[in-house]
Amino acid sequence: MQDEDFMHRALAAAEAALDAGQAPFGAVVVDAGGQVVGEGHNTVAADHDVTAHGEVVALRDAWARLGDRKRLAECTLYTSCEPCLMCSCAITQLGLRRVVFAARGTEVPGARRLFEADLTGAAAWAEGRPGWRMPEIRGDLLRAEALAIMARYDWG
Repeated sequence: MQDEDFMHRALAAAEAALDAGQAPFGAVVVDAGGQVVGEGHNTVAADHDVTAHGEVVALRDAWARLGDRKRLAECTLYTSCEPCLMCSCAITQLGLRRVVFAARGTEVPGARRLFEADLTGAAAWAEGRPGWRMPEIRGDLLRAEALAIMARYDWG
């Protein structure tokens, strides 16, 4: 499978969030062998948990399945939107190898101000901390598809 295939799965998770009345953010975690080991979508409102962003839900799922932080660090996170600062800090703390995102945070209606610090902003937190690292980043993959999903959400 290629990046596009995994991103389609992350976008399907974003659709599932939208169908559940949640903000349309979804993510999948793929191990070094190309297997999906974690999946999730935003459940903030349903779980009354402000940390339950799609990326965090997918990372929790992956860590539970893998049971090993070192194996998790070799994974790639595919997400429907550029991670916010909270998610970016979690990503760098876990030392993920790679992050691929679709839409840019600054393009999300109603959430633009949350994305003033992106993944590169989390790099300062990672510097000098054992096990923390800045992932390789690929952005704008299937961006138009992600924006179309987000356009259907009531951001009011």
